[in-house]
Amino acid sequence: MPITFFDKNQQASMAADTIRDYLVSGTIRNSVNFPATALPDRPTGTIRFTVVNRNEPGMLAHITEKIGSAKLNIVQQINQSRGKIAYNVIDVDPGEETINLKELQKEITLTEGVLSSRVLFGVPGAGYAKNVDGEYFI
Repeated sequence: MPITFFDKNQQASMAADTIRDYLVSGTIRNSVNFPATALPDRPTGTIRFTVVNRNEPGMLAHITEKIGSAKLNIVQQINQSRGKIAYNVIDVDPGEETINLKELQKEITLTEGVLSSRVLFGVPGAGYAKNVDGEYFI
């Protein structure tokens, strides 16, 4: 099997592409701690959430329950895990509903077992929230 070598410019480009994909679409590639995860492009008019949680039974149900309580329809989602961590990418259709994204994100993030979340809507890289021992940080 041939061995492929990359020069420093190619390596930097690959790293930049990986970071851009994470910021823009929530895609995770080449991570040591997180599972490889990719969801097709976000359908027009939808809002993408990413959620990091402990890999425990019932966590996905708790997360989707919060989304359903906000009267949002899940258009597509993926849940991948590696060891004690699970990573979710969820596209929701707000439909005709007026939603408070900050409040929904806070509810999802403060769910027991959720470690962090992001709303990928608008500015790439913005919309990050973290749950530290039941306290909400944005």
